[in-house]
Amino acid sequence: MNKMVRLICWKQDLALERARLLKESGFDVDASPLDSPSGLIGRLRANLPAAVLIDLDRLPSHGREVAVMLRNSKWTRHIPIVFAGGLEEKVERVRQELPDAQFTGWRGVTGALKRALRSAPAEPVQPVAHMQRYAGSSLVKKLGFTPQMKAALLGAPEDFAEKLGELPDGVEIQNRLTGQTKMAIWFVRSRHELESGTELVSARLPAGSSVWIVHPKQAGRYRVDFNQNDVRAAGLAVGLVDYKVCAVDADWSGLKFTRRTAMR
Repeated sequence: MNKMVRLICWKQDLALERARLLKESGFDVDASPLDSPSGLIGRLRANLPAAVLIDLDRLPSHGREVAVMLRNSKWTRHIPIVFAGGLEEKVERVRQELPDAQFTGWRGVTGALKRALRSAPAEPVQPVAHMQRYAGSSLVKKLGFTPQMKAALLGAPEDFAEKLGELPDGVEIQNRLTGQTKMAIWFVRSRHELESGTELVSARLPAGSSVWIVHPKQAGRYRVDFNQNDVRAAGLAVGLVDYKVCAVDADWSGLKFTRRTAMR
């Protein structure tokens, strides 16, 4: 019987400890680092696991994204999914989208994996992919503008404000970060700009605020020397964590970041 478990855990030292405990319970475990969900399906196809165990204690939105990718690929759709840990309100959101997955605390993870292996879903739920959720929504809604918000546009193309269209009541557009900025939208055009500016933007971002780092799409009309993985890595390196993605238009895409809770 295949007992290979693919562990998705975003903190490598913790992943190794989780893997050690699972191996002691008789499972084979692949706990290799996963910097981002992109490319996961191709890697799993080469050696399909019996189950995928996803840590929800850290970056639960990433964990959900992994699960959605698994369920929306014909190659991995029937692999049992087990979620472990996480804050109850965030776990509940994932449970609503993937009700046929197993959910457990870490103390009960061995039993949950065994149950998952015995009863893989015959007709797995296929949740709506993140980008499809916002199909047809206005750019203002996708970016998260709200009434009375002070939003800073940094390095935006000349026509970007026009693309936004009608804004909610009381929205004030700024051209720099201030103590009242609730959301920043920062357009980055090169790896150098990303690496030299992310720390400064993070340092000036008010507590409780968010920043979209908007970058050219690989398939867009701009030639670039970096990609979304580089944007995520740059944010994580300065204490930011991404929790939303948005296609701005045919040429631009964005990741939305906020400061890690422990650093607020």
